[in-house]
Amino acid sequence: MATLYFVVDLPQAVAQDPLAQPTTTRFEGYPNAPEYEVISRKDKMFFYPCDQCHANMEPDETIRPLDVMHVGDLEHGRGQIWCLSCHDFENRDFLKTLLDEPVDFDDANLVCGGCHASRHKDWVFGAHGKRLDNWQAERVQYDCAHCHDPHKPAIPARAPMAAPRVRVGLEDAAHEQDPEPNSPNPTGDNDQ
Repeated sequence: MATLYFVVDLPQAVAQDPLAQPTTTRFEGYPNAPEYEVISRKDKMFFYPCDQCHANMEPDETIRPLDVMHVGDLEHGRGQIWCLSCHDFENRDFLKTLLDEPVDFDDANLVCGGCHASRHKDWVFGAHGKRLDNWQAERVQYDCAHCHDPHKPAIPARAPMAAPRVRVGLEDAAHEQDPEPNSPNPTGDNDQ
């Protein structure tokens, strides 16, 4: 597994030491972490490889609005990050860690984990994210960017699906009935 880099949680650190400063530390993996494989996404990225355009452009670190080929507003990091916080300045076909080390786009979870350490740990251990197969097969899972747009990662709210149909023979079961308002629970248990 590749090396991860995490920013120490400054509010928590300041609570313990008022003179604390944010630090970046090398993280060598989680104890007892299961093996997993990440599904490649580079072949599904429309503008990849990025150097097909950027190879002929002079790199520019200036924070500015981008043209129509790129995302308009970056809705990530509450205004504290910009493109080059995650994208490698010299080689646009790579992302980068907090220590400016290149990361392949197929390992984007390593970049996400730099700021979202607790969610990344959940992802590594299988409590967050999606897997390709079932829970008993080899662990092949989707990377963060499969579900989250890295430039606008909050997943929009969506309407819940309709309730499933009641199985044949259970249509009249007491636990399937809608109770009258202000009436006791049909199971007789009033501790709702």
